[in-house]
Amino acid sequence: MKKFLLIVFALGYSFVGLSNGKYAIDDSKVESIMEQAISIDSKVALDNPFSVAGIQEEKNVWIAVALDFFLGGLGVHRVYLGTPPGIIAGYFFTCGGIFGILPLVDLIVLVINNEDISAYVNKKGLIMFN
Repeated sequence: MKKFLLIVFALGYSFVGLSNGKYAIDDSKVESIMEQAISIDSKVALDNPFSVAGIQEEKNVWIAVALDFFLGGLGVHRVYLGTPPGIIAGYFFTCGGIFGILPLVDLIVLVINNEDISAYVNKKGLIMFN
């Protein structure tokens, strides 16, 4: 390992020595490029990284039900409903949402309350229905 590091160091040093100052930064060119740059407003809603510029769209209950039915153990339906993507780690570490109980209860709650799911949108916790 020491020989490998010595060879890498020697090659790196030789490349630096071979440049002979050919590579230099022209500050005036950098400044002119920076003056032409476009300024971007960085005020974006960070609650849900999947929303576009903080626009809250109406969530379709049947898409959430389909995601819950097919990918419920991964928590994808919760991310669709606006929960931060870190919930996927919570579902992973609890073996699919407490061994599949949470996705099953979420499915039942979504199907029963399919008229208005606004109470379940943007929930931050592991349990959607409390």
